[in-house]
Amino acid sequence: MPLHQHKPNQPKRSPKRGFALLLVLVVMVLTSLILAGIGNGLTTQFSAYRNTADYDQALYLAGAGAHHAIAMLEEDNAWRGSISNIELPAGSGNRYSVTAADGDPGEIVITATGEAGDVTRRLECVVSTSG
Repeated sequence: MPLHQHKPNQPKRSPKRGFALLLVLVVMVLTSLILAGIGNGLTTQFSAYRNTADYDQALYLAGAGAHHAIAMLEEDNAWRGSISNIELPAGSGNRYSVTAADGDPGEIVITATGEAGDVTRRLECVVSTSG
């Protein structure tokens, strides 16, 4: 049997088969890196969105506290005091607290605090009792 003949049961090996495997591995690694970068970017965006939403919600809650105190003052102009840990909406863990105290003559200082997530916002209003 001549040296250059192949046995019928053994397929010919092409040198391109090794290159194709290497190319597939390189493409898989690059695709994985791209997907990991996209996932990291989405995680960062979601975290930023959550922080922004909590920041806005805490301000709205502080505003709700100020409105609550003003409603109490409309019912009774002599009311001074505090309202603590009002959860809004119920079961959310988001809450507000508010105090009303005398300020300069003829003024009431309302200080409201809203808490949403890890964010706390404070709102201070001065209400005039004259007029």
